[in-house]
Amino acid sequence: MATKNKAAKTGSTKPKLGVIIAAIVVLLAVVPVSGVLAFAFSPDMYAVTTARWTEWDAENTGNVKAAMGEENTEERFRLYFQYYNVIHELGHGLLRYNHGTDLPIAEEEQLVNDFAVAYWNYYGEPEKMEELYDIVTYAVDHVGENTQNGVDYMELAKENSSHSSFKKEFFNFNDYGWFQFSSVKHSIEQNRSLEDVLKDMGCENAVLPEKTILVHTVINEEESTAIINEAVQNFNEWGLVFPQAYQSFNDDPNNNYSSPSKNFLGLIK
Repeated sequence: MATKNKAAKTGSTKPKLGVIIAAIVVLLAVVPVSGVLAFAFSPDMYAVTTARWTEWDAENTGNVKAAMGEENTEERFRLYFQYYNVIHELGHGLLRYNHGTDLPIAEEEQLVNDFAVAYWNYYGEPEKMEELYDIVTYAVDHVGENTQNGVDYMELAKENSSHSSFKKEFFNFNDYGWFQFSSVKHSIEQNRSLEDVLKDMGCENAVLPEKTILVHTVINEEESTAIINEAVQNFNEWGLVFPQAYQSFNDDPNNNYSSPSKNFLGLIK
């Protein structure tokens, strides 16, 4: 009886096991493919990460004050990172989405700074550009010792980079920060036109509207996001390709960067 009952029980479970195994096989075959397809066809995004004004540790506080000065530090920080630099980050995206030239990374950074300066000369308030020049001039003289040692900012960047990326150890406020401030200062002094910069970026078909001034208070993070959304709309109206942008904020003044992303079921990946 025990053996018979065991056989009966075993026989009764075979169809269920078969169904379960078949279901697992189907799931393993279908779910990854559908997931990949869903991700592949999810909308393109461009993610911009921006440093926020907050309380930092002693080292970062000292670096920010050295770069921005002891007076009106928050205002100057916001003007540089949340007004000027977000357009710099979008400039990298313009190169990517419009098949721009494949430049060595140090030269790309200079070109993107040329673009951001030209953009704000086209759309920005002159007073803000004057203050930006004051900020970067001050920073170049006070961040680290490269200026005092007569270092050329582009040579420093080229020595610390491959074609497409910078060395990890180069990402510190006194070197990479000084390089960027020096690059922006150079762009302001060169005063290139937006039309010429766009041509160098491979965007020669851009059609610019009549020059105008866009007023921004730059007093909070929401204003920075509005600047990004406004810029993307401008790019599209110029006839250039650029997806929707997404901005996030972090508490590290050293972290300001951007990258292509995806909007998958409302999540930015």
